[in-house]
Amino acid sequence: MEWPEIPPCDRQAVRFVDSHLHLDSTDSPLAVANARAAGVALLACGVDRETSQGVLKFAVSNPGTVEAFVGIHPSEAERERDLSWVSEALEQARGAGEIGLDPSYSSTGKGSAQLAAFSAQLEAAERRMAPVQVHSRGAEAQVLDVLGSFRTGPVLMHWLGREEVLQAVLQKGYYVSFSPALIYSKSLQRLALKCDRALTLLESDSPVPYGPLGGVHGPALVPSVAFRLAELWGAHPLEVLAETARNAHRFLGGDSKG
Repeated sequence: MEWPEIPPCDRQAVRFVDSHLHLDSTDSPLAVANARAAGVALLACGVDRETSQGVLKFAVSNPGTVEAFVGIHPSEAERERDLSWVSEALEQARGAGEIGLDPSYSSTGKGSAQLAAFSAQLEAAERRMAPVQVHSRGAEAQVLDVLGSFRTGPVLMHWLGREEVLQAVLQKGYYVSFSPALIYSKSLQRLALKCDRALTLLESDSPVPYGPLGGVHGPALVPSVAFRLAELWGAHPLEVLAETARNAHRFLGGDSKG
């Protein structure tokens, strides 16, 4: 297809933001160095105390490139019963993440470790009005219900997979991020077509590998996600990169569409 023209000044200003990834793999230092050289921002999430401390160190040593999100992932809630460190870590971080609920790991019901961790972390984020990055696989309705009990900063629903909950998510002004799976996933493409462009973000979810893409991973895939979105939306790829970058800055800055 022919891309519509956008002004040269916009082309020069384009940078992209990887709104969700993890810096706990052996090639993370190289990924951060490459991002810093390209002027790319990485919103890096912890999944437990150790990885949260790791992303905080990356953020300190790479200001302007790495923004740290700290928290306990649903997969780690049974093991990470001590939540005392979360509030202090959040004081040093940009936001809370990756937090949420997922019944494929353990119970999410009343009295469960997952629900206790999610609620405690939302409470800590509420005290600072900090943005949060949320994992909701298989528990979207419950996650939305719990989120409704707290007043945090902007919310990112990381890798949302169900069209039937998209409208509820958008009505709340929550952001939705798309990973490289968008390049080949028909269900994600249908979701992207219905998503509000002002609430759309890009992510790599590094170090998750993408089998249909040859097993590659990392922030370098994010422009490809923008190109796929551009095809779906009938927009210029650079326009999509610029728009999603503005959305990410709004997410970080404490402003949401809603």
